[in-house]
Amino acid sequence: MNAQRHAVDVADLRARHPLAEVVIAAGIELHQRGRGFMACCPFHEDSTPSLSVDGVPDRFHCFGCGASGDVIDFVRRARNLDFLEAVAQLDGGLYRGPAVVAGTTGAPRPPVRLVTDPPVDVPRERAFEINALAWEHFATPVGSAFASQYLARRRFIDLTALAREFPGQRFVGHAAHGWSTLTAHLQSLGVTDDELVSMDLAMRTRGGRLIDTYRNRVILPITNCDGQIRGFVGRDISSHPHAPKYRNPTRTAVFDKSEVLYRPTHHPLSDDGHVLVVEGPLDALAVSAAAASVGATDRVSVCSSNGVAVSASQAAQVLALSHAPPRIAFDGDESGQQGAARWLAAACLERRVPLFLTRMPSGSDPADWLALHGPSGVAQLLAAPEGAADPDAPTTIVPGRELIRVLLDRIDDPIRDAVEVVADLATQLPPAEKAQLLRGSAAEMTRHGWNPRDAYVKALEYALREHPAHSADAPIFLPRSAASPSLI
Repeated sequence: MNAQRHAVDVADLRARHPLAEVVIAAGIELHQRGRGFMACCPFHEDSTPSLSVDGVPDRFHCFGCGASGDVIDFVRRARNLDFLEAVAQLDGGLYRGPAVVAGTTGAPRPPVRLVTDPPVDVPRERAFEINALAWEHFATPVGSAFASQYLARRRFIDLTALAREFPGQRFVGHAAHGWSTLTAHLQSLGVTDDELVSMDLAMRTRGGRLIDTYRNRVILPITNCDGQIRGFVGRDISSHPHAPKYRNPTRTAVFDKSEVLYRPTHHPLSDDGHVLVVEGPLDALAVSAAAASVGATDRVSVCSSNGVAVSASQAAQVLALSHAPPRIAFDGDESGQQGAARWLAAACLERRVPLFLTRMPSGSDPADWLALHGPSGVAQLLAAPEGAADPDAPTTIVPGRELIRVLLDRIDDPIRDAVEVVADLATQLPPAEKAQLLRGSAAEMTRHGWNPRDAYVKALEYALREHPAHSADAPIFLPRSAASPSLI
C-alpha cells in the first residue's frame, strides 16, 4: 500500500514566497507591464520578452513555449525537481540560487533588480472607454473582414453563421504590422501615454519610445455580460519564429486573467445545454462557429480560460452557467492533461461539483478537429459520456480514475477522503454517469492499493446509502474483487 502523502499548504507557500521575488532571485530581469511583469523566458531560447509574471496573481505563463504555473511550478521546472523537492527548496530558505534549466549548460546569470514603471491608476469607466476606442480601430469593416477571411482560409473557422445569428457583433479584428499604428490613433483621440502603458496597449522601448503591444495579430475581444471590453487576445499571424503564439494583456484596471473567461457570445442555454471549456480562444471561437452552422448554439456555451490554468473565480463562473456538469475539452497533450487535472481539483475537490472530460485525439485540439471534420464534428464534442474513449475521436467520459489520481496527491486519508468526495459527486449524477464514476474510482483505488479486501468499495457503498441526497431505490454499481476481477 502506498505511503500516506503529507498535505502541503500551497496558498501559504505562495504567500511566503512571492513569485516575482523568486523569479528575480533566479537571475531573471522583470519589466513592469500594466500590473504584472514581462521577462525573457528561461525555459526556451527567447530573444524578446514572452514570459508573463504576476499578470495573473501568483502565476507565470510563457506565450512562446507554453510554460506556466505558480512559484512551485517555476522552481520545479527551473531546477528539474519534483513537487516535494521544490517545496523543500522554497522552505529551506530564500530561493537565491540562479536558475538551472534542464538540458542547458553555461554560467548562470547573476541576480538583477526589478525594473518598474511608475504605476498609473486608470478609473474603470475610463479603462472600458479606452478599450472601446481600441476595438473600433481593430474591428473596422476592413480589419474585421481581413481577420475573418484569414481564419476561414488558414484555420477553416467560418464565422458566417455565427455573424448571422448575432447580427451587429464583430467577433474578430486585426492589428496591422505597423509599430505604432494603434498608439498614434489613440493618442489622437486624447489617450495619454501613461494610459496606453497602464492598459497594456503600448509599451516603452529601451529608448523610451511607445510602440504597439499588438502587431500582426488577429484580435479577439474579451467582453463581460454587458458587452464591455475587458481586454484583447492577439493571435500571431506573422509566423515569426520568436513571436509568441498568443498575446494576452497583463493586469489592468479591468482585466485580471484569473478573473475572466473568453466567451465569443453570452447567450442563454437550453435545458439540455452544456458548458464546454476549451484551452485556446480560437478553439472557443471555432466551436461557437460550428455550433451556429448546425443550429446548436443553444446547446453549448463555450469559453476559454486562455490556457490550462484555472482560478477559483473562473471555476465559479463556469459552474454558474448551467446545472449540467461542464465539459473540459483541452488539447490532447501533456499540458492539456495537466490542465484537466486542475479543473478536476477546482470543481470536484474544492466545490464538490461533478464535471466531464472530453478527451481529444493525441496532438489535436477542438479547432483542429473541426477543421478536419467540418461543423458536423461538433456532435462528438457534445455527445453523452461513454464508458471508454475512442483514441481517434473526441470522447466524453466521467473521470472516475482521473479524479482519484488528482485526489491522492492532495489528501492524508485516501479511503476516507475518496469516499467522501466520490459519494458527494455520485449523488448529483444520473444512473449511467454515476455508474461510470463509481466503477472508475474503485478501479483506480484498487490499482493504487487503497481497496484491500474491498475496503474502499464497502465504505463507499455505505456512504452512498447514508448520503442525504441518495434515493433509497437507486442502484449502486460497484464491483467486488471476486465478481469483477478485470477491474482489480
